[in-house]
Amino acid sequence: HEQLRIYGKILGVTVHAVRDAADLRLALSELRNKHTVLIDTVGMSQRDQAVAEQVEMLCQAGKPIKRLLLLNATSHGDTLNEVVQAYQTRGLDGCILSKVDEAASLGPALDCAIRHELNVHYLATGQRVPEDLHLANRQYLIHRAFKTRTLSSPWKLDDSELAFALSGMQTPNRESAVALG
Repeated sequence: HEQLRIYGKILGVTVHAVRDAADLRLALSELRNKHTVLIDTVGMSQRDQAVAEQVEMLCQAGKPIKRLLLLNATSHGDTLNEVVQAYQTRGLDGCILSKVDEAASLGPALDCAIRHELNVHYLATGQRVPEDLHLANRQYLIHRAFKTRTLSSPWKLDDSELAFALSGMQTPNRESAVALG
């Protein structure tokens, strides 16, 4: 939690480390007059059994907590889906997309948020705190989701492939990459 203390100094806020639900209730009681209290949980794999304990601790805080899940925008859609499923056992209030500046496409992250009905509250676009944390912007997200990939991308469809994909017909003058027997 030393990194959090450094961020706390940068932001001019105090940082409290808690070990369990009782510590969390005590810290929240001390901070009851604050407009906003940010709670950062220990980062761990979505497959770690401690995720359920962490979620339960937040639910036992004695006060309503708005839970926003951090989703890495560079992750594969299946991974993002696993992350949401692991953390949404007691409900989520939305998400924050991180590494937006590094993601080739925001499509998988936005697809995951839409499928799980998570409002995107913030976007993290770099390492600078707090300069690189932004309120989510609908136009920007749509632009990034549909942004044309670079010409060198192996995932970019050419015109004949796009027509083929949309029509369900065979593309003329193209050999199949996979022979089905």
